[in-house]
Amino acid sequence: MDTINILMLGGRRCGKTTVLSAMYREIGKILAGTGMGLDVADNKTRAELGRAAQIIEENIKKFSVPLTRIEINDNPTGARRSYAFSLSVEKGGHIPFHIHDIPGEWLTDPQQEGNLRGLIRQCQVILIAIDTPYLFAKTTGKGYGRYHEEYNKPLEIANFFKNSLSLEEIRERMVLFVPIKCERYYNLEHTPQLNIFNREYMRELMDVISAGYKDLLQYLRSPELAGSCTLAITPILSAGGIDFVRFRKDEETGRMIALYQEPEFLPKEQQGYHPRFCEQPMLYALAFILIQSMRAKTGKNTMYQQVANRMGGSPQQIFTALDTIQKKMKRNEGILPQDGYFIIQNPVNV
Repeated sequence: MDTINILMLGGRRCGKTTVLSAMYREIGKILAGTGMGLDVADNKTRAELGRAAQIIEENIKKFSVPLTRIEINDNPTGARRSYAFSLSVEKGGHIPFHIHDIPGEWLTDPQQEGNLRGLIRQCQVILIAIDTPYLFAKTTGKGYGRYHEEYNKPLEIANFFKNSLSLEEIRERMVLFVPIKCERYYNLEHTPQLNIFNREYMRELMDVISAGYKDLLQYLRSPELAGSCTLAITPILSAGGIDFVRFRKDEETGRMIALYQEPEFLPKEQQGYHPRFCEQPMLYALAFILIQSMRAKTGKNTMYQQVANRMGGSPQQIFTALDTIQKKMKRNEGILPQDGYFIIQNPVNV
């Protein structure tokens, strides 16, 4: 593999494009001090990310009317989207860097199985985007939300990994569980006047993911994959100044729609469009790829040899970039997650 590829799996409307747009807006700060840069590689990607930012900001403005409740939706289609970037290394090379957005429906479409499997072979990092209200709200005796299975498709994802991919197509890769739209749970935990029972909602989020993705986690943590597959949870506040309110059933489609509004309890400077932590999955991905490239240069992992060759740069330069990135990563403190961030399995020491 001589190109960096990241795959985003998840249901429609969960906000993946919005997160990418917010991530790119923060990319300069993310990579400051690393000697690396990430630039948009084509006009199509620039237009897509710009349109996503415009849509979310227009939606957020609607919240200026008290008690307005709307659905946050940036991609209602079931089409594949690919975003092209270029990763540069100071005194090194330029590496094509692609992020692919695949809707969950592809996982059960026999006509797409070959295309998806071929794409995964090219990808070093797989992001499983999770619509958090559907995962967490209305928790059942199973330990996760009533609508999680239908909308986040955890069973379809697990079956695809177990039945359609070989072990070699999963080994030496990173799988990130990325809960999106975590505002309600983060804000509740960090607002003392509301959190009267002192619940640690973001720590609970880890438990809900463990229950909601039990089959997939058990498989990825099996003896055949435990020593080669990196797993982590990286939550995101997609817009910042919004709050999940409730579900409403769409009478035409029968679909349960998650409704959001601007929370009155937030300070004014935090209301509106203020995404947080959107850069974290990218930091994790870059740290992982840099480590694998360093391992390839010492002969420990030939799978990443072509990426390492194109990256160039001295070993000290790559190590400095990695060290800078790792210092910016949110991660668990011992066995306890930090704001929901938790490295589940870490064979290459990310």
